[in-house]
Amino acid sequence: MRSLSYIFQTLGYVIDVYRGDVEAEKNFVNYGAFITFFPQLVAGPIERSGNLLKQMKEEHHLNPRECVEGFSRMLWGYFQKVVIADRIAVIVTAVYDDYMSYSGVYIVAATVLFAFQIYCDFDGYTNIAIGAAKILGFDLMTNFNAPYFARSVADFWHRWHISLSSWFRDYLYIPLGGNRRGQRKKYRNLMITFLVSGLWHGANWTYVIWGGLHGAYQVMENIWKNRFHDKRLSERGKGNEKVPAFLQWIGTFLAVDFAWLFFRAASVKDAFSMIGRIFGEFRIGDILNREMAVSLGLEMGNIIVLSIALCILFLSDFLKDKGRIYKKIWQLPIALRWIVLYIAMFGILIFGYYGPEYNASQFIYFQF
Repeated sequence: MRSLSYIFQTLGYVIDVYRGDVEAEKNFVNYGAFITFFPQLVAGPIERSGNLLKQMKEEHHLNPRECVEGFSRMLWGYFQKVVIADRIAVIVTAVYDDYMSYSGVYIVAATVLFAFQIYCDFDGYTNIAIGAAKILGFDLMTNFNAPYFARSVADFWHRWHISLSSWFRDYLYIPLGGNRRGQRKKYRNLMITFLVSGLWHGANWTYVIWGGLHGAYQVMENIWKNRFHDKRLSERGKGNEKVPAFLQWIGTFLAVDFAWLFFRAASVKDAFSMIGRIFGEFRIGDILNREMAVSLGLEMGNIIVLSIALCILFLSDFLKDKGRIYKKIWQLPIALRWIVLYIAMFGILIFGYYGPEYNASQFIYFQF
C-alpha cells in the first residue's frame, strides 16, 4: 500500500490531461521530477500538476530566507514526531496489543492519545516534507489545518489530510454526481467516497468501518441540516450557532476519536471487545494505579514532557498561523535566529523519545 500516494498523484495528472484541465507535459525530465519528487514521494502531500509540475519548469536558486523557513518547519515536524507521537506510541501500543489486561478507562485514554499520535506522526512527516521542499525552493500544499478544532465532521475533512480528501472530492465524489442529483444520491456518493477512502488505508474491515463511520457522520449532519432547515450550518458544516462552539468541538472530536478506535484496532473483533470493556469495565480509579501507569511509561518526567508538548501543539493549532512564525524567525537578528534554532534542535534531541524499540524511519502513514 506504500505506493498509493504516488499512484494517486500520477492518476490525478492523467485524469486532468484527459479532461483537458492541463496540457500534457512534453518534457520527460520535468514530468519525471514531478512524479518522483523525493520530499513527498512516500506519503504526500498528494500534489497536483497545476502546482508542483508548474514549479518544475521554473528556475530555482538557493534562498537563505527559504532555507531558514524550511528548516524551521522541519524542526516543528521532528518535534511533533519524536517528542509527541513516538512518546504516545509506547502507551497506545501497550494498551491496544494487550487490551484485555487493561480496564475501559485505559482503553479510552489510549484511544484519545492515539488521535494525537496519528496527527503528530502524519502532520510531522508532512511538515518535514514541506520544509525540505521549501529549502529546495518548492512550495507544497498545506495538508493539515488544526483538524481537532473542527466543529463538525465535514469541517474536520476540510482540515485533515487535505490533499487526499480533495483528491477524492475531485476525482470520485464529484464524478459520481456530488450533491447535484438530489439528497439520496448525495448520501450515496458520500458513503461510497468514504468507504473507498477506508480501503485506501488497507484491505481490512477495520478501515472500511472507519470510512463508513465518517460517511455516516456526514450523512447525519446533512439530514440534521435539511430536516431542521438550519441555515446557520455553513456549506463547510462549521456547526449550528445555537449550540456553543465548545460543545460542537467536543462532539466532533468524540465522533472522530470513536472512529479512530476501529482504525487502530488489529481486527473488528478486537475493536468491539475494547468497546465492550469500555462500557463494562470502566473503573475511573484505575487511572491512579501507579504500578500500571509506570508499566506504560507514565513516569512523572514523561507526563510533564508530554503535557507541555501537547500544550505547545494546542497553542500552535489555535493560532493557526505557523507560516508567519517561520517567517518571523527569519526576521530575527542573525545571532538570535540561530540561538532559537539551536535551542529547538537540542530540545528535540533531549526530549525526543528514543526507547529500545525506536525506529526513526517508521511513520504510521508510510504503510498507506
